[in-house]
Amino acid sequence: MLKQKSVTQTNAPAMKKFEDRESLTLENQGQKIFAIFHRPIVQKKTPAVLICHGLAGHKTGRYRLYVALSERLAQAGIASLRFDFRGSGDSEGQFAEITLEDQISDAQVALNYLMQAPSIDKKRIGLFGRSVGGVVAIIAAGRSSGVKSLGVWAPLFDGRQWKSNWELVKNNSVTAAQAEELMRVNGQTSNKAFLHQLFSVQMNKELDPIKNVPFLHLHGEKDLVVDITHAGDYKVGRKDAFAKSQFILLPNSDHDFSYVPEQKLAIEDTVNWFKETL
Repeated sequence: MLKQKSVTQTNAPAMKKFEDRESLTLENQGQKIFAIFHRPIVQKKTPAVLICHGLAGHKTGRYRLYVALSERLAQAGIASLRFDFRGSGDSEGQFAEITLEDQISDAQVALNYLMQAPSIDKKRIGLFGRSVGGVVAIIAAGRSSGVKSLGVWAPLFDGRQWKSNWELVKNNSVTAAQAEELMRVNGQTSNKAFLHQLFSVQMNKELDPIKNVPFLHLHGEKDLVVDITHAGDYKVGRKDAFAKSQFILLPNSDHDFSYVPEQKLAIEDTVNWFKETL
């Protein structure tokens, strides 16, 4: 018979705690928005970044990328707020009923929370977004006078990649079942109002109100969801900006940044950007 081995507690030093993490419940239009607030353990007010996830995503992010980003920001002395848009993640609401304007409104509610938080320096707030969340972040920043810096990963510039499918849905040229399939994102079905608003956005005009805001843009060259030409349009759209812009291409990355070495690069580049610009 094998002798049972006793488990002894090691005397390894505990990892130094660098943040307080708190779950929050915000509210917009009578519906609850669930969020996670990362605060560096310091004795002074800190800058903060609001993190906007992509379409049909959630505040954790694929590969826990938003968690990793928030942890690195906290280590750099920057707070962050990760939240689920209504109809996504843990928040209330139905994805099939949410519009782009609803998501922008959710971002503004979360942004207002940061601006009023006692531990946050309201003059040093940044916005981050990925994919459609990047579009939301840009528009929300343009509608607020309190955003000091922006960082986006793989945002679409317009709806050209999806124009033919959208025309079929918009003009009722396909069956209801076919339309539902064409409007499906990550297993969830959006709605015509959302798509109409999204594909009507003119990002060249939305970039104008943020000419004075530093702007970081990262995009994977192997992105088949939002292809690399969108990055070029953003670069052209920022050519007359007064504030600094930085464009970084990741040669081995797809839309989800699934290539691990470049995940780490994207996070470090983003953290360094906010350290420099907030």
